[in-house]
Amino acid sequence: MPYKRYDITNRYTISGRRKNENIVLKTVLLIVIPILMAAVIGLGIFIAFKFVTGGRDENTPVTSPDEVAMVSDEDLLRVVNERHPLESDYVPELKPFGSVRISGYMFDDLDDMISAAAAEDVKLTLTEGYVSYSEQATLYDETYKKIKEEQKCSDIRAESETKKVCPVEGASESQTGLLIKFATDSENFANSEADTWLQRNAVNYGFVLRYPEDREDSTGMTANLQLYRYVGKDHALKMRRYDMTLDEYSSHVDR
Repeated sequence: MPYKRYDITNRYTISGRRKNENIVLKTVLLIVIPILMAAVIGLGIFIAFKFVTGGRDENTPVTSPDEVAMVSDEDLLRVVNERHPLESDYVPELKPFGSVRISGYMFDDLDDMISAAAAEDVKLTLTEGYVSYSEQATLYDETYKKIKEEQKCSDIRAESETKKVCPVEGASESQTGLLIKFATDSENFANSEADTWLQRNAVNYGFVLRYPEDREDSTGMTANLQLYRYVGKDHALKMRRYDMTLDEYSSHVDR
């Protein structure tokens, strides 16, 4: 029988077979391979997550047309006024649209709406969009001085009348970039082709008349047929069906 070397690292069975001759293989099967499999699965999950989110951190601003479509109802239906003001440093995600800046959330729908109107020989001219905090402060001061001078009224009366047509800084929805103003070549916007077309079709593109006539008690603002607010197609159609202003509808949804 051949000589076998016995030591403390090699133990043998009665038949002479070394007990630990498969220990490396067993270690690979029981420990190393499961670890490698877990690592591969984890890497796959990480790659899938990055693919779905586009590699964007949650704090990264939304800029692409596809991403802006995922805006929340809270953003779209946010009512801004003195009771619910915006912070002085609030700045939405904006995109240029002609000579004005607007919220990127509504860019495509606004472009489609203007194109649809043009196809019916109706010209929609966008004149106002996003207004910054400081710009709103300037607008308020100018409007206040104009009203006080024209109406020859007290400071308190001038302030009250000003707030009906031009909110103070922080209390204007123009600062969201979701409120826009249209103009027309005709002298009076009311009953113009643009006005008629918008009141009939704007909801199909996600826009509602922000300050309609005879709803001042709801909106707190004087009626203005030129100001439209983007709320998304689904909400716009429901607001028309329920005959609600944004103020009423937003409160209804929050219940």
